Amino acid sequence: MLISEITSEQLVSGQFLITENQLRVAKNGNSYLALKLSDGTGELPAKVWDASEELFHSLAVGKVIMVNGLRPRIYQSQIQLDWDSKNNEVYQIVADDLVDFMLFLPKAPGKVEDYWNRLQLIMKGIKEPFLQKVLTIFFEDQKFVTDFLRYPAALKRHHNYLGGLVEHTTGVTTICQAISVYYQPLNVDLLLTGAILHDIGKTKTYQLNAGFEGTNEGKLIGHLVLGISMVERACEQVILEIGLTEENTFLRNSLLHLLVSHHGIMEWGSPIEPLTLEACLLHHADNLDAQATKFLTVIRSQPKGTEWAAYDNGLGRSLYLGSLG
Repeated sequence: MLISEITSEQLVSGQFLITENQLRVAKNGNSYLALKLSDGTGELPAKVWDASEELFHSLAVGKVIMVNGLRPRIYQSQIQLDWDSKNNEVYQIVADDLVDFMLFLPKAPGKVEDYWNRLQLIMKGIKEPFLQKVLTIFFEDQKFVTDFLRYPAALKRHHNYLGGLVEHTTGVTTICQAISVYYQPLNVDLLLTGAILHDIGKTKTYQLNAGFEGTNEGKLIGHLVLGISMVERACEQVILEIGLTEENTFLRNSLLHLLVSHHGIMEWGSPIEPLTLEACLLHHADNLDAQATKFLTVIRSQPKGTEWAAYDNGLGRSLYLGSLG
């Protein structure tokens, strides 16, 4: 049984990946585990009552469990599973060597190849030779493309699933392409190249194991600095090939500024705030795509006919679905 198929009227059986596990204390003073389970089609909260610290460590994040005939219940408008820790018959831990972990990771709601095809079409429209060559350094590297199409765009906040990075990049680039018709004058090729490369460092920030994890490089340096370093090296490689000119220097500096400032404000981790129209538009396109996707993730998770979505901790509110429910 898949999480997306679970209703409150049927018993639940199936294999699920533990993506979160917290040892908490209930009102009666007893400890319990607050789990989050995933199978690639959705997430499901679960609680294990009267849990020991030993059980907490055995049901670690990254373990897969087999659930056998549990009846779900509704808590705060959400379906969840719960069982007593002493009831060993309702679940078993599956040995790691018997698990294909890729099957349990959440996936982008659309087809990755569709996002990729759309992004390639936009790239073909970029005519500026310097920017074309910079993009070619990345997107003619098959290993880079493989990582770019697999990795998430974040671990928690938005697009945190397989294919999330290419989906987010395509969304941001598509928004930039649309608004570039209205906001003139601006360098459209520069804006689109910045949109395509703005999160490029995330190909070195994340890795796929039993779940999504940060790399040592990503944890110590961060995707923003990694991306700037990658694009700066690519720019220097192109300059060595075609020569240093005033125009190439302008494009290199302007492109790097797009990456440096795309978080928008220093409180959001931006080393510098946008100082060009292209940088302003990229920042807002980036934020728009992230925020809209948070809403869409909640909307897609609700049963058909739902008028108000359950309270979402990430958004800090309940969403009104109206005719979308």
